[in-house]
Parts: sequence; structure tokens; C-alpha cells
Amino acid sequence: MYGIFTVIEATRQIRGDAPGLQIANIDLALAHGNGGTLSSQVTAILGSENTL
Repeated sequence: MYGIFTVIEATRQIRGDAPGLQIANIDLALAHGNGGTLSSQVTAILGSENTL
């Protein structure tokens, strides 16, 4: 997966909206991506209300 798709999948897992791919009891997810010739990096940590 590349680009925004890692964030979309992480969000779907946290929401419990990933039929066929759902992992049980997810409250925290990490999405990482890189771009260019490995010169740009981004990491997002996403969580549900339970992680607050």
C-alpha cells in the first residue's frame, strides 16, 4: 500500500469497518509512508476515543 491508503486502512481498522480484514480490539494504529527517492518520510499515529 502506498500514499493515503495506509491512513485509510488504519482508520478503517480503528473504526471497526474493515470487513474480511478486521483485526479485533484495535484502538491504536501507526501509518508510515515515504516519497521521492526516500527523501520524504511521514508517520501518523491514530487512535480511538479509548486512547485519550
